[in-house]
Amino acid sequence: MVDKDTLKKIFLLNDLPDPILEKLGSIANLETFDERTVLFEKNQKLKSLYMVVSGKVRLSITTAAGESVILDEVFAGRIFGVAALMEESSSSFDAMCAEPSSIIIVSAKKMHQLFVEDFKIGHILMLKMVKLFKFRMERHTRQFLQSLVNHPDIKKLQTK
Repeated sequence: MVDKDTLKKIFLLNDLPDPILEKLGSIANLETFDERTVLFEKNQKLKSLYMVVSGKVRLSITTAAGESVILDEVFAGRIFGVAALMEESSSSFDAMCAEPSSIIIVSAKKMHQLFVEDFKIGHILMLKMVKLFKFRMERHTRQFLQSLVNHPDIKKLQTK
């Protein structure tokens, strides 16, 4: 169980009414992890939603050449593993603690059960998740476009 004040430290949840936070807190657990703890790996079935209370988690992939590329760093107040809310979803990256971290973990199965029991909570939280996905997609699109601008082959085309 996680108290509502701890849940309010998560940006996505900080404006929710106390009754919703209390219901969410009743199905959540707060766990502490050491640096370099692997939370999940690429292609692993996602079973939980993660919310960083303190510390930092790196999301990365390994290239075909065997190099690790950091896609994102998740700091306190942020969430990841949202795809777990879609049944039968697998991770497209690795998640590892970059430093000692306290993380709220919510079982996707319990979240689905909560959504069935209380459609209003499900509606509110899923709307927030959609906004989060929209923000992340816009940010990733900007990053991709910026990388195209800086790509040497694209620069060659621009000088012709």
